[in-house]
Amino acid sequence: MRTARNILLIILALFLQMSWTNAISFWEIKPDLIVLILVFVGITSGQIEATILGFFSGFLMDVYNPESMGINALSNSLVGFAVGYSRVGVVAEDIQVQATILFVSCLIHDLIYFICYTFPDPLQGLYLVLRYGLGTAVYTALLGTLISLGMMHIFNKRIEPHA
Repeated sequence: MRTARNILLIILALFLQMSWTNAISFWEIKPDLIVLILVFVGITSGQIEATILGFFSGFLMDVYNPESMGINALSNSLVGFAVGYSRVGVVAEDIQVQATILFVSCLIHDLIYFICYTFPDPLQGLYLVLRYGLGTAVYTALLGTLISLGMMHIFNKRIEPHA
């Protein structure tokens, strides 16, 4: 049941990422809804499911940009695995911890993506991480925190990992 829910969340996030996030961008910085969902899946379902969904979502994103084929699949898979793997040692019910995990996950994703995308010139990749990655990480962490607070208010519970 959770797997079907997570697949639907990834598909919805892909649709919204490709269509809706441009409307809420600031200075060419927009939230990364895919990483947001991957962090949720990693916390609630573990590293295997988050890695598979990370690869699936990254591959679908790479289809739209063939010159970077495989880079989104790699970065999403690594982020999904890292969050899912680290969920055992982290108390993810705390809202500050969730925001920190989102922020760090976005930074790791963008670091992997931009360094691989600008491979012969790693300084250009670091510039892109500083220019876009930091803003995206902050924006995604804020949006994820607001969504998490809204869900806790509506359902009167927190996102809890399943053992």
